Amino acid sequence: MNIYIEFFKMLSALVVVLGILYLLTRLFKHRIMNKGGFINIVQYQPLGTKGGIAVVRIGDDYFALGISEGGVTLITKVESSKIESYIVANQQEGQASRPFSIKNLFKRDG
Repeated sequence: MNIYIEFFKMLSALVVVLGILYLLTRLFKHRIMNKGGFINIVQYQPLGTKGGIAVVRIGDDYFALGISEGGVTLITKVESSKIESYIVANQQEGQASRPFSIKNLFKRDG
């Protein structure tokens, strides 16, 4: 009978600790997830388990970056007008009808 009481105490303590952690993450979410910074990731496309391509906005400029275990490599600077046209199109048409993708970014116009 005593083992059941100890088990209940342990389970109760676990629930209390998890509840405190949940409340702290909700309370400090704005500090953890800074959305108004100078550098923003516009899109990330994984290419396997250890790397991918990201479009990053730094100030008013956009860059395509290759990301791997070995580091980050600049692929190219992307025209701001091209990125912004995709963003505006997504806002007007909705996310499902024309999703922003890195593949569409490098398509040739014409």
